[in-house]
Amino acid sequence: MRYLIGPEFIMLLIYVGAILIAKANVPPVKSIDNLIENCWLYIPLLAGLSFGLWWVPGVEKDWLLLRVWVVSLLGGHFAMEKVMSAYSDQGPGIGMSYLVGMMFLGLILVVGTVLIRIKF
Repeated sequence: MRYLIGPEFIMLLIYVGAILIAKANVPPVKSIDNLIENCWLYIPLLAGLSFGLWWVPGVEKDWLLLRVWVVSLLGGHFAMEKVMSAYSDQGPGIGMSYLVGMMFLGLILVVGTVLIRIKF
């Protein structure tokens, strides 16, 4: 059980969700386009949930912070790239959403690291 729960599993779920959103927008739907536009906020917040693993007793804590950083940066990139490539009106606006999402992900990782280091 302790190998099943980890930041890799959380990011895999986020990526699968991004694939499902991208497939749901095949004929462009305005409501799904609005969801895709706001994924710059949702994906980093969901990746920030990885810091909750420190309170789960069965999770191995050795190298967990490095794993959270690497998996969140790589998984966040792939998930945002996948979901934002499905946006119906490609242009500079959706590209900027990707950049803002990656910057917000970096901010969440820094804040989460500081809080974890203070707490543990």
